[in-house]
Amino acid sequence: MVPQPDAEREETQSPLLRAFVLAVIVGGAAVLLHSAIAIRHTRLDVYLVLLAALTIASGRFVIRVPGRPVTVSVSEVFVFASVLLYGPAAATLMVAADGIWLSLNLRHRRLYRTLFNIAEPAISTWTAAQVFHALAGADRFAHAFTSTPSLLAAVGAMAAVFFFLNSGLMAIAIALENRASAYDMWRRHAWYLGINYFAAASLATLAVGSDGTLNLAVIGLAAPLLILSHVAYREASARVDEAQRHVGEVEHLYHAAVEMLAIAVDAKDQVTHGHIRRVQRHTLAVAKTLGVSGAVDLRAIEAGALLHDIGKLAVPDYVLNKPSSLTRVEHDTMKKHVTMGARILTAVDFPYPVVPIVRHHHEQWDGRGYPDGLVGAEIPIGARILSVVDCFDALTSDRPYRSRLSDERAMEILRSRKGTFYDPAIVEKFIELIPALRREDAAHGGSDVRGFVVAGLAQAASERGREPTVAGLPTVRPRVRALFADRIARIADAEACLFAVGAAGDLLLVAHATLRLGGSAASLRIPIGGGVSGWVAVNRSTIRNADPRLDLGDLAESLALRACISTPIFMGAELFGVLTVYGTQAAGFSDETIASVGMLAQEIGLAIARADADGDDTRPVVRRPPIAAVS
Repeated sequence: MVPQPDAEREETQSPLLRAFVLAVIVGGAAVLLHSAIAIRHTRLDVYLVLLAALTIASGRFVIRVPGRPVTVSVSEVFVFASVLLYGPAAATLMVAADGIWLSLNLRHRRLYRTLFNIAEPAISTWTAAQVFHALAGADRFAHAFTSTPSLLAAVGAMAAVFFFLNSGLMAIAIALENRASAYDMWRRHAWYLGINYFAAASLATLAVGSDGTLNLAVIGLAAPLLILSHVAYREASARVDEAQRHVGEVEHLYHAAVEMLAIAVDAKDQVTHGHIRRVQRHTLAVAKTLGVSGAVDLRAIEAGALLHDIGKLAVPDYVLNKPSSLTRVEHDTMKKHVTMGARILTAVDFPYPVVPIVRHHHEQWDGRGYPDGLVGAEIPIGARILSVVDCFDALTSDRPYRSRLSDERAMEILRSRKGTFYDPAIVEKFIELIPALRREDAAHGGSDVRGFVVAGLAQAASERGREPTVAGLPTVRPRVRALFADRIARIADAEACLFAVGAAGDLLLVAHATLRLGGSAASLRIPIGGGVSGWVAVNRSTIRNADPRLDLGDLAESLALRACISTPIFMGAELFGVLTVYGTQAAGFSDETIASVGMLAQEIGLAIARADADGDDTRPVVRRPPIAAVS
């Protein structure tokens, strides 16, 4: 019974692995040479031939321990019997012959592994046999013992030495090959190996008669039991394997369900695009650092972090994607997403506790959270971690109603909420991990989609090869300006900007604006992903009744602008820019006005496309990046 390597590896072996394997092969060669010389002094008879045949034959009938890279056979019984009857030389050559025969029947076997699998058992057998005969004080089992205790001591020592050498050398080799811990590798299989070897040594002792020959009566009685045990174990092993395959299929279905639900949330909640993936990675990292190691707990946290906002599927769009502050009623509606999420996931019947994490991720350390007002450690550990990570990611992400905060400012806010909102220990551990987590975000393509969009816009602008005119600003034809002025004039107390994506693809520049905005608006440079208009450029989605100060700053205050509508402008399938209309109405624009602005954006896009087709437009056209690049 030996551990098996996980798989054939194609990469170059490490120097340490090569050195170790070479040392074992050289040691095995020395032991085999010594045994070949010593075999001349060993009595050879029909029983030795029988033991050799039984060793090789039984080695073919192995059973893999379910869930472990370990195989079980009864060949060690006959190896130990040969040690008792014929000494180290015969037993060592016997296991070497068995190793050669096994290698001949395997395809794609590497030479270094073949030689190792011949040398290692030879070293283990020869050493164990030397220990046995040193304790026995004689060369033959039949004359070695005067009492049962001496018999047990010698046989036990032989089994122990064989166990530690065989399992230890194999564990070291596999660990070096897989770059893992040798002790962990050995510990996982030691229990199975130890039972097998000590049981084999006991059976071998019973099978050897007092006259120095095999006790055929014992073998005759034990053989049917061994065969029956082998068949029963093989059947049980097959059933366990089938059950594990079924569990794997169910696990796969659960993962597929989780992924589909997560995609649904991401599609519904455009404001937090990509948020749940970052939160999942960060939450798992914090959990592992805090010592959460159970597979069930980690699976629950992994799924819970991914699905923590699943209840938002039941929140109306006008609340979920509202670009300004929520009213009290709207806030109460939003709070229901945790209970709705728990209700949705209860129907899935997860094999790990996902629902408590989703239900309680808005609880607070001091008990003032929702929905159940849990206090301190009453809140599940996964929910406590998730609440901290979720808050940080929300603070450091752009929203249509505010720009992102710096990591430093977000960390200050987290620290200010220790002991009230959040578990103090989790806050400190998360803050400690933030630099490493940000590096991981970069490896996954950045902390949000903005980097992908900017790169795509810049590449598209470069491909067109045309630059903006008029002091670096994009221009539009008179027909487009006339259309713009005519439609905006029909909206009471409104100002507007026609933004275009700059040639570098990272800024929105003013292509045209109403008279009151005039020269002040001409100097605007809105980063892609920043403010209201920059968010619309990234997400290709209309924002209604947002705060104009996010785009215009103090200019919005001086003109008493209180609300804005921002919508993307497409020239065919390509993004030209953004149309943003600002108004003085504190209550926001009406649905009719919002619809009119959307129609105007479409007309402007068509007009620009016609001008470009006629060759009289100097505006560089920016193609939209492929969907795969944005997601």
